[in-house]
Amino acid sequence: MKEHELESYLHAQIPASKALKMGVTSCSQQKVELSAPLEPNINHKNTAFGGSLSVIAILAGWSLVYMRLNGVHNEIVIQESAMTYLKPAHGPFTATSFYKDSTDWSTFHRAFARRGRGRINVSSDILCGDEVVATFQGTYVAFNKEFTAHGA
Repeated sequence: MKEHELESYLHAQIPASKALKMGVTSCSQQKVELSAPLEPNINHKNTAFGGSLSVIAILAGWSLVYMRLNGVHNEIVIQESAMTYLKPAHGPFTATSFYKDSTDWSTFHRAFARRGRGRINVSSDILCGDEVVATFQGTYVAFNKEFTAHGA
């Protein structure tokens, strides 16, 4: 899947991504980077609204799981999330999602293949320029709809 395809999908399926004017900067099975301008996400302090930072971090993590499961008829939901705000974002910002531990993916894949569902931890760094302004940890659960439809 190319960047513009993922962006179109997110804008169509998750309207908040379009409202944030979020763009997909890069996407692969190893890393996803989303970006957003400050203006539609500005708060009363002329910095990025914390909720916008959280949404883009959650979407980056969700997109990374989606990229890893490309081609599998699945449903992905966030189960848990934690956001740490380090500094205000005074301009455009990006969220880069990645797996901290590659063994997590192996465990996820085995569970997904065996039971039709799996759980994975994903991290994101939110940057404004070259500075990390927030960090995100999320747990996502994916369900294979075809597996579930066959009564397994």
